[in-house]
Amino acid sequence: MDIRTLTIEEIRQTYKEHLRDDFPPDELKPLDRIEVSINEGKYLCIGAFGEDGKLVAYAFFVMTGDKCLLDYYAVIPELRGKGIGSAFLSEAIRKADSSFTMIEIEDPSEAADEKEKLICQKRMDFYLNAGCINTEVRVVTFGVSFLLLEYPLKQKHSALEVSEGYKDIYKGILPKRMFDENIKVIS
Repeated sequence: MDIRTLTIEEIRQTYKEHLRDDFPPDELKPLDRIEVSINEGKYLCIGAFGEDGKLVAYAFFVMTGDKCLLDYYAVIPELRGKGIGSAFLSEAIRKADSSFTMIEIEDPSEAADEKEKLICQKRMDFYLNAGCINTEVRVVTFGVSFLLLEYPLKQKHSALEVSEGYKDIYKGILPKRMFDENIKVIS
């Protein structure tokens, strides 16, 4: 697998061909906002390519100082379940070169029904099996309840460090009023 930072053209192609299918419309940032964030040094997009040169997985990160937040992560649908996801996750995080990587997952304890809870739990199990740890920090971001995971490269951070780090990331990308209205640390 060839893992590297995506070019702007590859990001546009990935957005159009994959992100729009892999994520609900209400979770997608506008492409132009992603591009502005890249130019500001606040966003990083990494791709994994197979031997044929085709994209097999991607990871988009929000970057603030020495912290990052996994924003979008997916393996191309026809390649899921083949071990690519776990291997790529650790390599993408290493490539992001951040000392503190957080991942938001929809909080299974806040799921609307049993079906949704199983989906959330499956997602959490994937990340835990890939080396992430459950920080037990819960947040509500733009009205969605998340549980924060950490991929500890150098050290495991305390719940307070995770909470503060998460807020730092959003303070770095949102206007104060938008931050105050939409980012809440619950525990």
